[in-house]
Amino acid sequence: MSNAIHNPGSAVELADSPLAEELILEGRPKPRIWISAQSPDKKVTQGVWDCTAGRFNWVFTWDEFVMILDGEVTITPENGDPFTLRAGDFCYFPSGLNTLWQVDRYIKKTFTLRTPEPLEL
Repeated sequence: MSNAIHNPGSAVELADSPLAEELILEGRPKPRIWISAQSPDKKVTQGVWDCTAGRFNWVFTWDEFVMILDGEVTITPENGDPFTLRAGDFCYFPSGLNTLWQVDRYIKKTFTLRTPEPLEL
């Protein structure tokens, strides 16, 4: 017997996932999210996220692995040098990392999160 969980719904349907106003520095970024799977203990979550143009702060409160599907983003870690991620790029963000995100047009990524506590959706 397999422990695999199959989600028969394969259509990505992104829902609005607004940023807190205090995080937004420029523009009117409009993030959306779709959760495709979550582990039974709710500590591992996989999905798709996209966002329109804007500049905003983001603090990772979980470990996150991302792969860029479309568009690009320039990310500046606190006390670090900026780098740009484009379609096909893969990146890991550790929990606790403070970043600045500059989305000039659009960004779409797939992500896998690992949280220390269950993530209620």
